[in-house]
Amino acid sequence: MSEIHNYLALHPGHTRVKLGLFELGPDDPFPRCVTSLFVENHEKIPWSELDDQVPAPLECRSILTGSNQFLATQILDNWKSNSPPPLTLSENSAIPIRSLVDVPEKVGADRLLNAVAVNGLRKPGHAAVIVDSGTAITVDVVNSDGAFLGGAILPGVLMGARAMSEFTTTLPLIDGKEFLERLPDALGRNTEAAMASGLYWGHLGAVKELVARISEQLDVPSQLYITGGALPILEPYFPNAICEKNLSLIGSVLTARSILDGE
Repeated sequence: MSEIHNYLALHPGHTRVKLGLFELGPDDPFPRCVTSLFVENHEKIPWSELDDQVPAPLECRSILTGSNQFLATQILDNWKSNSPPPLTLSENSAIPIRSLVDVPEKVGADRLLNAVAVNGLRKPGHAAVIVDSGTAITVDVVNSDGAFLGGAILPGVLMGARAMSEFTTTLPLIDGKEFLERLPDALGRNTEAAMASGLYWGHLGAVKELVARISEQLDVPSQLYITGGALPILEPYFPNAICEKNLSLIGSVLTARSILDGE
């Protein structure tokens, strides 16, 4: 029987740190999520909560990746002394995916990790369009051969809210996280409501337009995948999409297995 490994994946981003515990065997196509959570960047990582769910913490394989390199360095410097140090990715070439863009090493690792995860999900002969809506929004493509083709990057809801406040003298800072619980009216009758309308419905409209235009350029059927902190905003409007909040963590786990097992 193939040995099942425990994996701890950490992904520090610009707003929060995503963490997940997974189980994956050498012959399994996709990892099973034991638990996943996120903490704001200013919060401490709940190591004890994670250790309680791993049968043998010292034998757990760990991988640390993410777009926030400063925070990743902090996490590494404060790594648990009783656990092996995590695997880190110094170059995109270590990620098991072919990248057909102008400068592969300049692509954000989180975009490539999303693509690795999608390659474990998509149907043979189908392409994939991946929307990751977080601090920034990316809309990327994996072709039917499993290669990363690139895509589009635009500001996310929280970034847009902060930019409107910081680059004007009259607009207030509104909390975009409220959109996860409250649907703003498209017709805003005060400044805050008008900003909420623009951020929420503009976010949705931009993603819809990019998905439509990118999909038109593909010569094979494609499947839409959605991930990221703002996934709950988009999910109701894309009923045929596959929504997976842990896409980048799953890609990290598959990458760790590829490196550690020499696949």
